[in-house]
Amino acid sequence: MRLRRVARFLERRALRVQFSLFLGLWTEAEFEEVWFGLSCLINPRRDDVRAWPVPEAAEVVSIGCGLPEGIVVGEARSRGFARVGGALRSGGGGVGV
Repeated sequence: MRLRRVARFLERRALRVQFSLFLGLWTEAEFEEVWFGLSCLINPRRDDVRAWPVPEAAEVVSIGCGLPEGIVVGEARSRGFARVGGALRSGGGGVGV
C-alpha cells in the first residue's frame, strides 16, 4: 500500500518510464516539493529513493519503443524532449526519480 501511494504521487508529477523509474522535469523549487512529499510517504528503513540531476546540456538517446506517441515531456524552461530519427533526445535539464 505504501509503495502504491508513492507511485500515485509520482504519476501525478512525472512520467513513468519503467515500473519503478520516473522522469520528471522540474525547477529546483518543484524538485524540493516533490522530494519533501516523497520523504513523507516512504519508510526510510525499507525504501530507497534516488534522484539524478540531468545537466542542461545533456543528450539522452533511447532505442526501442521509447515514449508513447503524443507524450510531450518538458516545457520551455527545459526545452523538452524531441524525437530525432528513432531516438529520443533531450536538450534541457531535468531530474530522473
